[in-house]
Amino acid sequence: MTDHPANAPNDKAAPADLVAADSTQEGNTPKGSALKSDTPKSSATTQVDASAYVVPFVLYLVGTSIAGRFEGQAYPVAYGGVVAIVSLATIYLLRGKSLFRPHIRVGHGVWVGLLGIALWIVLSELQLERWVTSYLPEWLSPGARVGYNPFEKLEGALSVWGFIAVRVIGLSLVVPLAEELFWRGFLLRWAIDPEWQRVPIGEYTLSSCLLVTAMFTLAHPEWIAAAVYCLLLNGLLYWKRDLWQCIVAHAVSNFALAVYVLMFEAWWLW
Repeated sequence: MTDHPANAPNDKAAPADLVAADSTQEGNTPKGSALKSDTPKSSATTQVDASAYVVPFVLYLVGTSIAGRFEGQAYPVAYGGVVAIVSLATIYLLRGKSLFRPHIRVGHGVWVGLLGIALWIVLSELQLERWVTSYLPEWLSPGARVGYNPFEKLEGALSVWGFIAVRVIGLSLVVPLAEELFWRGFLLRWAIDPEWQRVPIGEYTLSSCLLVTAMFTLAHPEWIAAAVYCLLLNGLLYWKRDLWQCIVAHAVSNFALAVYVLMFEAWWLW
């Protein structure tokens, strides 16, 4: 959960990801004087912090879009490259920052993650998007997932299970971190106030909740499932005010989905 100092500049609570930067500036500022948000140092800090929240997600989104254009044995190589690039970029951007606080009290996140993926699978199987998109132009209809079946496309157990391992790592570790930092760590706060770093983690407004849910939905082929899932994770954040719980929930969901796909050969879901 994000901590907030009792006395922050401009009489507003600063989130944990700015505490270190603000304390450094306060050391050179006379007591009682206000820090101006438009100073060059503050602006630079905002840009650096925003990159840690946004860049991993953008890299994964663009990378998987490009990787999806490859077929056959080329796709696993392309996808593995995306996972490697995003992982390295995330490690680099998060170094020395405290954007969230890992802990082991994640029972609520685990249960929400399991509930969320159960709803996702059921709603995806119903394919309610077909009814929704029947009223829309074809260019607005969501595209299908890659649906890559390694047992059909690859030869040799090492290649098959090597790709599955990389795919599960990407889904269970890379995606939850990249997506939660962006959707609920950054965008949910930015939609409330462009000075988003001053917005506490878990602060609720109806407009920001609906905006993030709409964008999250459009970013996934399974519109109905994605909308329900996003609202569920938004609710978890509002309840616990802890981004780590959302990361864990997302990781549990994606790992459970991978197990489901492998058990029931539901390749169209990944």
